[in-house]
Amino acid sequence: MVLTRTGVASLALLGAALVLGVVLGFVLAFGASDADRWEERWAELGVPEVEFVFLGDFTRGERESLRRELKTAQVIFADNFGAVTSDFTVYLSTDLQQLNERVASFLGESYRVGHTCGGLSLTAGAIIVVVQDCPAFKSQGGFLAHEYFHVLQGREGPIPVTGNVWPDWVVEGSAVYASALVSDARGRIPFDVWRKGVRITWSALARPLPRDAYSLTVPAHSTLFTYQVGFLAIDWLVEQNGPESILAFFRLGAHEAAFEQAFGMTLDQFELAFDAHRLEVAPPFQWRVQGAVFDADGRPLEDVHTTAVAWVEGEWWWAGEGSTDAQGAFAFAGPGSGYTIALAFQCPRNDNIIGRWVFAGEWGAEGLVGDASGYLARENLGAEPFTGEERDRTDLVIEIPETQESLVEKYCEG
Repeated sequence: MVLTRTGVASLALLGAALVLGVVLGFVLAFGASDADRWEERWAELGVPEVEFVFLGDFTRGERESLRRELKTAQVIFADNFGAVTSDFTVYLSTDLQQLNERVASFLGESYRVGHTCGGLSLTAGAIIVVVQDCPAFKSQGGFLAHEYFHVLQGREGPIPVTGNVWPDWVVEGSAVYASALVSDARGRIPFDVWRKGVRITWSALARPLPRDAYSLTVPAHSTLFTYQVGFLAIDWLVEQNGPESILAFFRLGAHEAAFEQAFGMTLDQFELAFDAHRLEVAPPFQWRVQGAVFDADGRPLEDVHTTAVAWVEGEWWWAGEGSTDAQGAFAFAGPGSGYTIALAFQCPRNDNIIGRWVFAGEWGAEGLVGDASGYLARENLGAEPFTGEERDRTDLVIEIPETQESLVEKYCEG
């Protein structure tokens, strides 16, 4: 995510956005020989080490692991895009108050980071990552490659952040594309798995990549289009024009004329060709997912968010969603097979602050697998996916072994 000096200083809750399919990947621990190999390649770049500022609780091993993770991204981006820089600072914090005090010292009191799990880059020359409520972040190192690519974008030219789908999908989609290259090169999630998984998400969205977020019936889907479908669009454009075309777009001014110069087609021509591509690789789902959610007393649970989680070679992707009504009923189009259903609810508002989303469990072929942490994360998903031929799955009855009151007390109070 990018925040300009004149933008609204609000950090995206990327941990919760995983529910929406903003998959940033998982970072495994470095083995000694592997770390040495990347360190050697990084030394060949001839750039200084990036300055890191750690605020809060980080062990020495965690600090070194995060530094190495960024060096790896510098090497991979230099190889693929011909660009590298160390002229910025990374702020990592487990303490939101400490972070905001530091942010205010160089950006002013009006800049406040409001959430506790995610990352963003500032045009002032900094990457900020908050890990206060990010389980296992410090050992996984997520967000760094993504935000570092935003730094490279800003070195080339203006970064147009509008809050709309166009041109934000170029900004965020290319950062997801770049971080997927790191994942593939490090032997984590293969690039073709990213591509297959995000195509499932596009099938669930069931429409072309829009220019205008206000045309979407579900406003939250603008995030999916900007990051996920934006990744597919960049992947498609790179296949036509090469990876150097991405940073060329920013160097040329990051507007519609720059799009044509960088990618060799007008925006209108791209939209027509890319939608024809969608119908080939990500046709809309035709299968129905339908059921109802009840609590331990047999009462229907209203406003429970039900999300289809599709599995591709051990990785999960957003594949459709619905919310329960007053009778606990939900319905949406889904992939037909190879998925589970994640259940989440929102804590009550507190002093006009929107309550956080809580992961309450996952329903699959063998029933419900509960969750004790309240976080939707890969390590908390354990239900068996529905398998077999693709088909409708209707009349599902999902029973959560707690009452709505006990869920609120367990996850939202204290």
